[in-house]
Amino acid sequence: MKETIPNLDGHSRIYAVFGDPIYQVQTPTLINPIFAAAGQNIYAVPFHVTAERFADAWDAFAAMSNVSGISTTVPHKVNGAKRCDTLTPTARAVGAVNCVQRGADGRMHGALFDGIGFVEGLGEAKARIRGSRVLVVGAGGAGRAIAFSLAEEGVGQLGLMDLSADSIAFTANMINAVTGRECARAVDASSGWEYDVVINASPIGIKGTAVFPMPDAAIRPDMLVADIASLTGETALLRAARAAGATTSDGKDMLGAQIRLMAGFAAGLPAGTVL
Repeated sequence: MKETIPNLDGHSRIYAVFGDPIYQVQTPTLINPIFAAAGQNIYAVPFHVTAERFADAWDAFAAMSNVSGISTTVPHKVNGAKRCDTLTPTARAVGAVNCVQRGADGRMHGALFDGIGFVEGLGEAKARIRGSRVLVVGAGGAGRAIAFSLAEEGVGQLGLMDLSADSIAFTANMINAVTGRECARAVDASSGWEYDVVINASPIGIKGTAVFPMPDAAIRPDMLVADIASLTGETALLRAARAAGATTSDGKDMLGAQIRLMAGFAAGLPAGTVL
């Protein structure tokens, strides 16, 4: 063990990554080298936590003083926000967190970097957001964060799909308040597929048997198709998008653009400070 983790000792702290499923997470792979390079004795470790046991797991880790924080991935971002003692302005507005800092006093402070990670992860394609027609499938924590950042970038119209009507209503109301106009609304297949940007912010492709609602034949070469569920392998949506000649982005792009912000917050720095 000492050969692979040379400074693991009684002073080491754990940054827990909660998810269900958990096999696809890349946070430990990306963030542990950042901790090491900065001389931080912190280790990110994945934990398979189901929704049913989330509260138990949260309380157990929050009680341990050598836990630096918790990274919440699907499906825990909204419930994580509800259990935090404080939230950053973005996390409060969106109602979700993906990075939680445990204070020395045991209080849990939540932040959300998914939105900025998604937008910045697009690289030059970020310029395509302004004025565009966007479909977001999934209005949970990540979907809300992405929608919020799209609104800040000047999105034209935003169509929302989710199994939960309440989640769609929350997200649409949030976006319409931010933009000051009726920008976001619930859509379905009957609305057609005339979008410029298509985003999968749901577990479709990595969990369960559900298929993406937009048919492959509707993907055009001039589209930007992003699938944040794609972390360890190509999803069916990205495979179809690439075959159609569309511009694509995956979950690694989003995570890579925010990982130093997450590392800084996990290490105890103020939200928005990179490590």
